[in-house]
Amino acid sequence: MNDQTKRLKDLLSVPTYTWEEDELILHVVESTENLHDEIKIDEIGNIYITKGKCEPGTYYPCFVAHLDTVHRKVDMVVKEERLTNAQGELKPAFKAYEEISGDPTGIGGDDKAGVFICLELLREIDNCKIFLPVAEETGCHGSRKATPDFFKDVGYAIQFDSTENNTMSKTLMGVQLFESEGDFIKEVKEVILEHGITDWLHHPYTDTMILKNLFDFSCLNFAAGYYRYHTQHEYVVIEDTLNTLSLAKEIVKILGNKKYNHTNKPQEHNFLFS
Repeated sequence: MNDQTKRLKDLLSVPTYTWEEDELILHVVESTENLHDEIKIDEIGNIYITKGKCEPGTYYPCFVAHLDTVHRKVDMVVKEERLTNAQGELKPAFKAYEEISGDPTGIGGDDKAGVFICLELLREIDNCKIFLPVAEETGCHGSRKATPDFFKDVGYAIQFDSTENNTMSKTLMGVQLFESEGDFIKEVKEVILEHGITDWLHHPYTDTMILKNLFDFSCLNFAAGYYRYHTQHEYVVIEDTLNTLSLAKEIVKILGNKKYNHTNKPQEHNFLFS
């Protein structure tokens, strides 16, 4: 097992649950030491990381994943097995089992696989921001409390909280993440398709829905390689998670440090949370 795959396994082994994200927060802090210029944690547990410095007139790409899962915290053992991807192929994957009973338990790839991608991007991209909010699963409570100052120099945001290996969000609860015919998506459409992200869907909520309504930059939300999410049989296909990591790096090469504006029209807003 190489170092990168071990980091994925180690992160997936950390239990986390809505409003009980403390162990994963500690893991993020300890594993990113010396990888960033600044890390802040707000009063509810949202993590804000900045690496590098953008020159005047340039902007940071921002990578997003949520820290909570739907699975109650238990001591778990993560095992590598061969399980099917979206194309029915058997691939190396991580699956979790309760340490005492040996029963399957949700590994929390939704969205720990996304957190892993964010932290790997932090290792490899010189100028970027990372936003890891708490409490997404019960209504995006963390992202709705996001600190506005952190996002004032963000040019676009990419979240990793879609299922399997071939999906991305066109909309989230009716909120458009990007202009369907705008320069932002035109510039990256080809590389997205090359990485097998072919199902562009109208999804329920995740944090970029909130960010898109709060701020004026374009967003994306990609598959993170997790399967059978929200069940005790959830698993993460390693190759799929790494494929999305590769995709994100290619997108940053293409988009660079520009600002891609997209402001939703009033009729596109569709909040269901108080």
